[in-house]
Amino acid sequence: MNNLQSILIWIDGVFDKEFEEKELYKDLELNTLNSIVNDGCVGQLLYSQKDTTTNKDTFGEFQELLGFKHDEKLTEQSFKEKYMDLKIKLISNIEKELCIFSDSVKLDTQKQTNQELLDTISESNEQLIMIHYQTINNSLEERRKTLFNIDLILSNLLKKNQNDGNNNKNYYINIVIGYSQTNIEIPLTAQQQQQSTNIPNWFNLPKQSYTLSNSLPYDPRLTSPLFTIHYNSIFTRKDNTKSFCESEFINGSNGKILLFQHFRELAFKLGKVPKYGA
Repeated sequence: MNNLQSILIWIDGVFDKEFEEKELYKDLELNTLNSIVNDGCVGQLLYSQKDTTTNKDTFGEFQELLGFKHDEKLTEQSFKEKYMDLKIKLISNIEKELCIFSDSVKLDTQKQTNQELLDTISESNEQLIMIHYQTINNSLEERRKTLFNIDLILSNLLKKNQNDGNNNKNYYINIVIGYSQTNIEIPLTAQQQQQSTNIPNWFNLPKQSYTLSNSLPYDPRLTSPLFTIHYNSIFTRKDNTKSFCESEFINGSNGKILLFQHFRELAFKLGKVPKYGA
């Protein structure tokens, strides 16, 4: 487990004003992302804060993605204390985030080539590489370009790793994808709809885990979740999701969890915290 290197890629804002935007995926070849979804498992991450506007709190989501609640202060020192000196390489195009970790790398999608980003990833020896790839704008062209570039980078990274033979790395890939706005309603799956109509009125369903924190009631934002894809040939189970699109993601077997609880599972895989939950 300790020879794992985790790559956490947050594709931020690539989903825009509606669920399953057809034009976003039309004729867009995402072979590597499709393969990762098909061979991995998918879930939904719920942000703790209910926004008063449709504009999302990017830094708040970043902080919770690293396992820090909204009222906790995220610093490099507090991160090391929480996760037993876990070494992180942050690659981001958000200045506020780059100031937190001393070994951060600025991501400039206008000037850097995919090969330069690939080299930065493959040459990094930190246990965790986090890439925050926020779309520059909400145009359809820009968001399609972002998905295409991420797919190409992952494809080249996995091919290079395979060709490295005995020097290859055991990657645990976690892809997180988010909306640009906070008010996107996520539909129930056909199975969930059927189950909801078959439940008698007198029956009280048990509380879902995302409605509790430290055994106390919790009320997270249910709209615009972040979708999370886990992929490693050894450690992740395979669910029924087949391809990279929202209508597939909602069928993921990982269900819904609170965003700030998500990182603990990655840290556990890296041997930095005890197992949490099931």
